[in-house]
Amino acid sequence: MSLVRKYRVIVATGVVVVGVRIASRLTSLRRLLGWLLCEMSGDPDERTMEDVAYYVDRWLALFPYNLKGNCFPRALALFFFARRAGLPVQFKCGVMMLNQQLEGHAWLVLDGHVFLEPSSYWQSFTVTVSFPESLVSSSTRSSRIS
Repeated sequence: MSLVRKYRVIVATGVVVVGVRIASRLTSLRRLLGWLLCEMSGDPDERTMEDVAYYVDRWLALFPYNLKGNCFPRALALFFFARRAGLPVQFKCGVMMLNQQLEGHAWLVLDGHVFLEPSSYWQSFTVTVSFPESLVSSSTRSSRIS
């Protein structure tokens, strides 16, 4: 990755993370997802998405969303970048009971497989939100990022 491209990705991920965090406080999740759902274009570059995920994670480590985790702004930011890169990902949210408390988690799915998810924690959750509702992939990808 060239130095200019690297810094462009760092700045872009920072701007999107901040934007997602502010917008998630000011509007509904459905409206925010609609804003983040952009036209898919170009040839998907999975390596670029790995770089984007790395920098999103770094921004969220520097400025955590909340004490329980960063999955919500992380999934929203990655949703934006993946859709923009031409990857037909779905945003998922789920809930589970843990110690008599409702816990939530957010993650992405691409062609029926988790996408850029650092652990298998998502498997414990019952999906409550899936956006877009249904996707028909225009192509089958031989490799997956997980």
